[in-house]
Amino acid sequence: MNGVEAVDLCFSYGEMMIIRQASFGLQPGEILSILGSNGCGKTTLLKCLNMLLKPEGKVLVDNMDLKSLSGRDLAMLMGYVPQMHSPDFPYRVVDVAVSGRTPQLGFSIPSKRDYELARKALDRVGVGHLADKFYTQLSGGELKLVLIARALVQEPKVLLLDEPTSHLDFKNRVLVLKILREIADDGIAVIMSEHDPNLASLFSDKVLLMMNKGEIVRYGSAKDVLSPENIMKVYGLEIEVFEKEGARYIFPRLGA
Repeated sequence: MNGVEAVDLCFSYGEMMIIRQASFGLQPGEILSILGSNGCGKTTLLKCLNMLLKPEGKVLVDNMDLKSLSGRDLAMLMGYVPQMHSPDFPYRVVDVAVSGRTPQLGFSIPSKRDYELARKALDRVGVGHLADKFYTQLSGGELKLVLIARALVQEPKVLLLDEPTSHLDFKNRVLVLKILREIADDGIAVIMSEHDPNLASLFSDKVLLMMNKGEIVRYGSAKDVLSPENIMKVYGLEIEVFEKEGARYIFPRLGA
C-alpha cells in the first residue's frame, strides 16, 4: 500500500513484552494518534516505526521494508520529532532547521538552496521570524515548531511525533495540531502520540488505542475507537460523549 503500514510488530526488553502484534496502516494525507495510559508503549512503538529500536515484524513505507534500508535512506523517508529535547548550544534557529538536510548532504556543507528550504519550512510552521535567533532562547512552543520544521526539511513521506503537544499551553497545543493538519493535507502521513482524547478526536483521521504491554485495544476512526467502553477498558474512567456540528467531545462523567 502507499503510505505506511505496520505488520505484526512486536518488541520486548528482555522478557518484558512492550509491543504485542501491532498492525495498522495509514495513507498519505492522514493523521494517526496513538493513545493510551502512561507506560503503555507509545514512545516505544514510535521508535519501532522508525527503526530506532529493532522490532519483530515489518514496517513498510510505499511497500518498502524499512529493515532493508540504510540509515540515510530511512531518514529520507521518516521524519522524527522526539518528546524531549534540551538545546545545549546557541545555534541559530535556521541552522537547527537546515540540519534536517543531513541525509541528503552527507558530509557536504549546506548550500544556499538548503537554507532556502530551511527558511521555507520555518515559515510554514509560523516561526520564520525566529530564523536568526538563538534556539536556546526559544519558548517550549517555539522549540516544538522549530523541531517540526527541521523534520520537514528532510522532505519525509512519514512524520513521527512523540507527544508534540506536551508541556504546551492550550493555545499552542491547538496551534501545533493545526499545523500538523496542514502538513498532512499536503500529502504526508503523520503519526503522533497524544494524551488528550478530545484533541485526538478533533485532529486525527485514525486513532490507535493501547493498553499496558503494547496490547492494541482498537484501531480505526476516532468515532469507533473512542467509545465509552474502550475508554473504560484503557483508563478505568467513565465518560460522556457529546457531538456538535460533526465534532465529538469527551468529558469525564461527574461523580464517576
